[in-house]
Amino acid sequence: MKKIVVFLGAPGAGKGTAAAAVAASTGARHVSTGAMLRDAVSRGTPAGLEAKSYMDAGALVPDEVLYKMVVETLVGAPDGATLFFDGFPRNLAQAEALAPLAKEGGAEVAGAICLDVAKDALLARLGGRRTCPKCGAGYHVLSLPPKVEGKCDVCGSDLAVRDDDKPETIAHRLEIYESATAPVIGFYEKAGALRRIDASGSAAEVADLVLKALKEMV
Repeated sequence: MKKIVVFLGAPGAGKGTAAAAVAASTGARHVSTGAMLRDAVSRGTPAGLEAKSYMDAGALVPDEVLYKMVVETLVGAPDGATLFFDGFPRNLAQAEALAPLAKEGGAEVAGAICLDVAKDALLARLGGRRTCPKCGAGYHVLSLPPKVEGKCDVCGSDLAVRDDDKPETIAHRLEIYESATAPVIGFYEKAGALRRIDASGSAAEVADLVLKALKEMV
């Protein structure tokens, strides 16, 4: 039976980093919503073609199409595979839909892992990112600073703060998370299928904690 483990946590908690690292070390598959969407579109799957029609029109891809993509992804995974879902489910309706979608794709939801990080730490992580507008290199003022403050190590251009990383945008992202995504944590907690980990440490420390949580689930 294929297994799904859902990764949850606020923006900046490190869901994608942890899921990718643990997937690489265990042979599991990291399935981010964005990558799933891009893959379906590039391969021209039925759901991908449907999604492309919305994207070309500048519209959001509706849940019904995302659901079809989830099933396509699961059907295409080998039997016995473990898939780490990162970015889906994003709200309570999607969480409630995931179990029947999993069954349709020959899988089951093993549970969810929530990465807990204090709000002030989240703000520091998100607000400290810097990007080179010329070559695309990324930095962080705390964890990955450039050699010369404000300058790109690669091409020497002035670093910039992306719109996504500006204080007002970060505050809005956290508000959306609290209103729409945080209830998903309660959904899995109520079902006794949630494992919480302290994600305030280094990427390696968080990955080790995720591995320990997984051993209790799959």
